[in-house]
Amino acid sequence: MAFEPRITNERVDDIPLLLTQLEQMGVEQLIDKHFPCHGNWQGINLGSVVVIWLTHILSQADHRLNHD
Repeated sequence: MAFEPRITNERVDDIPLLLTQLEQMGVEQLIDKHFPCHGNWQGINLGSVVVIWLTHILSQADHRLNHD
């Protein structure tokens, strides 16, 4: 009797792929270089915020602000 291999499929989510691609492109550093934050900005840098926004927009494939 021949051995039948068990094949499993794993879904690769798009968010880690998008984050890695944006990191390799250097988007965060480019945003921080060309758009410096003012003195009242606290927390994470603007480049990180933009990368997270872009990842969400590209992951959802929907850029609308209103879903009505």
